Amino acid sequence: MLRMPFGKVVLLFFILVGKVMAEQLWSVEPLKRPEVPRAGDGWALNPVDRFIAQKLAGAGIMPGKKAMPSVLLRRVYFDVTGLPPAPKEVAAFSKAQDLGYGQLVDRLMASPHFGERWASHWLDIARFAESHGFEMDQPRPDAWRYRDFVIRAFNEDMPYDEFVRLQLAGDLLKRTNPDAWVATGFLVAGVENLIQTRKEFERDRYDKVDDMVSTVGTALLGLTIGCSRCHDHKYDPLSQRDYYHLAAAFGSTVSRVKELERGETRFKSFVATEVADGKIPMVVVTEPSFKKLPTVSARIHFLDRGDVTKKREAVSVRYPKVLIQNGAEPSRWSYGSAGKQEVSGRVALAGWITDHQDGAGHLLARVIVNRVWHHYFGRGIVGTPSDFGTRGEPPTHPELLDWLAGELIQNGWRLKPIHRLILTSATYRQGFQSAATNGRVAGYEELDPDNLLLWRRNPKRLDASAIRDNLLAVSGWLDSTPYGPGSLDQNHPRRSVYLTVKRSRLIPFLQSFDAPNALQGIGQRQDTITSLQGLTMLNSPFVDRAVQRLAKRLAGLGLKGDTLYVREGFLMALGRLPSGVEERTALEFVSSGQAHARRDFCQMLVCLNEFIHVE
Repeated sequence: MLRMPFGKVVLLFFILVGKVMAEQLWSVEPLKRPEVPRAGDGWALNPVDRFIAQKLAGAGIMPGKKAMPSVLLRRVYFDVTGLPPAPKEVAAFSKAQDLGYGQLVDRLMASPHFGERWASHWLDIARFAESHGFEMDQPRPDAWRYRDFVIRAFNEDMPYDEFVRLQLAGDLLKRTNPDAWVATGFLVAGVENLIQTRKEFERDRYDKVDDMVSTVGTALLGLTIGCSRCHDHKYDPLSQRDYYHLAAAFGSTVSRVKELERGETRFKSFVATEVADGKIPMVVVTEPSFKKLPTVSARIHFLDRGDVTKKREAVSVRYPKVLIQNGAEPSRWSYGSAGKQEVSGRVALAGWITDHQDGAGHLLARVIVNRVWHHYFGRGIVGTPSDFGTRGEPPTHPELLDWLAGELIQNGWRLKPIHRLILTSATYRQGFQSAATNGRVAGYEELDPDNLLLWRRNPKRLDASAIRDNLLAVSGWLDSTPYGPGSLDQNHPRRSVYLTVKRSRLIPFLQSFDAPNALQGIGQRQDTITSLQGLTMLNSPFVDRAVQRLAKRLAGLGLKGDTLYVREGFLMALGRLPSGVEERTALEFVSSGQAHARRDFCQMLVCLNEFIHVE
């Protein structure tokens, strides 16, 4: 009788258990919109709060107090626009916060700064940059047009399913629309090696396809599909064949991009060296060897262990079985409306990924509403916004996630209503201090130390772009010109979203505060605390220039006396008036008669922890 070694038995057990777990993956389950709970009477302001209240009640926790007006105003300004409120806004909101909050939210979402702020989040996911990367890091002169497309799309509240379709196949869906062509910059925004031998060309082609498949997987579906390139996914229900069937949608895309790039390079070289006199000679080519030039196949082949030297059969566009609902035939997305003419693989992919009834649209909706939630609370309902697989974190409020996803679809895939629901909820408006007594706060921290149930607000640090934009805004240095080519100069006064992202020459100030390197898409920026950040705020020439401008701006107000100077400085930099102790301490310093005392006071304001954090 043959016996399997114990080690192999254990390994087989975990493989089988993992397979069962994968098949039960929560995120791929059909979307069933739950009923809104009845919990939260007396506190809840909209359905979002009732889902939160239900979880809090189950844990025996009370929700927190409403944040102070100045705190809430600064929070919503930075979250929606990435910019601070003006001092006059602080005074006006403090007088009519309850009556004016909903109108404030609508006004901020209608601001052109809304699109700039939220485009910054999306460009992180899209690994956007304006250069190719690698050793040469050649520029991509018109890549900024994709950035502008994203900003406009968010400002105009383009339906999210349309936003996705255009990025996957805009050039094929709307052939006469230049913006639709620009939208496909999403696919080719990744790094690309322009120096390669003939032997490396095919491998590079598959690497480029892998970048597209991996980015589409994590950015749109929250699944690490790229892990299936060489073998079946170790944890999620994604096979190696699923990977190559999805990759087939991009085979012709890579060949087409390569052909255009190489053709443009040859043309420029030809014009510069051969036709400097403006005359192009006519030549009839009859050389037989030209008929033997190698061609590049647009087909994608299944690769044994992901090795381009071990090609097997060519594959067609198909979709993971776990992301096909209601027994739909995979071929349904591969044909036109008449059901006869076969469409491009990318068009079919765009149709499947946005189909919430039979395709992957239910997962697409879950992922994007979770991303919106993540940027408002510092943590998503799913704590791993780009990984909804078994290795990612499970949702803390699964019913709320599905309700928001259903709300998005019901509202025609428009995201601004989702933003408004979250922003106007009592959950969002909570302060850091709990509604309960201090003794109960300690008990709550034991019950829910990470505040996953959202019984109070978690303070969060501004990201690198918002910190830089904050300095520009409070100093009166900000240039609000929208759209168009950017700049590599970190001292340029335009918003950070308009700075040119060159992969080999990233902006040092932004890097100090964890700006991404654009080598791959990320759904969640790091949030580190380093000594370099403090030194940057003290010694950076950019910060020094902003501080000088802030001091000059305050001086230009013609304020009478140091008291008004100190108060206005706090309002500009922190969006609030100083406390009694703060005012006395600041007045003592400003009135000391020391040279540059007022300038140093402004330096102190921007170096406060509060300047780069919101509660």
